Amino acid sequence: MKRFPKAYSREKRKEQIKLQFKVWIDNGDHEPKTMYRIARALGMTPNTRIYSMLNELVLEGYLTVESRDQSGRWTTKFYYPVVQTLITEKYGRRRIVVKRRGMIADNLEVPSGQMGLWS
Repeated sequence: MKRFPKAYSREKRKEQIKLQFKVWIDNGDHEPKTMYRIARALGMTPNTRIYSMLNELVLEGYLTVESRDQSGRWTTKFYYPVVQTLITEKYGRRRIVVKRRGMIADNLEVPSGQMGLWS
């Protein structure tokens, strides 16, 4: 049986946290996660280092934190990934080439605000 290393750098652990959230989302689990659940998913013991890494990811803009009051317990923090949309110049405009007898006759450009009408 192959043994996996337990000691990773801080940046590697942050990448593992991001990847774990991606796995959860790909499996259809979109609920916010507690620090305890994130640590257990990575095979770690929940501690303050994980808490500080999660807070760093919140400051970097990868995660969002939400505090919820739970009856009979302390206020619990739930973490979930920030939905990042990628809009590039490729998707900003749509260019339609009009050909006549095999030759390019004209180019039509549709602005990005009117994409719903053409797609």
